[in-house]
Amino acid sequence: MELVITLVVFAVLLVIAVPSFGSWQARQTMKAAIHAMMQDLRTARSQAIALGADMVACPGNPVTGCADNSEWAQGWLVFQDVNGDRNFSGGEHLARYTQGFERIRIFTSSGRQNLRFYPNGTAPGSNGSIWFCGVRGPDHAERLVLSNVGRLRREQYDGLEWEDCPET
Repeated sequence: MELVITLVVFAVLLVIAVPSFGSWQARQTMKAAIHAMMQDLRTARSQAIALGADMVACPGNPVTGCADNSEWAQGWLVFQDVNGDRNFSGGEHLARYTQGFERIRIFTSSGRQNLRFYPNGTAPGSNGSIWFCGVRGPDHAERLVLSNVGRLRREQYDGLEWEDCPET
């Protein structure tokens, strides 16, 4: 009888703990993705200043180069853009490569697929936004905003819809 009571108590605790763990894991994935992106963009800016060269961050991987879309969740590159084409090629210095994140969507506007830093640390073009939305939905979405002077800020963002986020 004591074993049955112990198993029932254990089952109840398990039913309570599993959803909490899933929510905790989703929060940690979002935090990790945002921190990785912030670190990599700061690296791109500091490398542009230190090397006196253009640096680019783009979605993609070292094998195929920059992706032709604005979806960053599969991974991204930071590299020195020696030839000025904003695409990673074999002879260019790869400063960072971050592998993708599961169960999260990371994207920029379609007109701002690559983020570039000049040797003076500025980021040309209009302010760039990178949105992060996980399985917890748009109420927990965040974004990074890259200003023209090359500075990043992080903020909660409530302008996304459910279809902008991955399914649970």
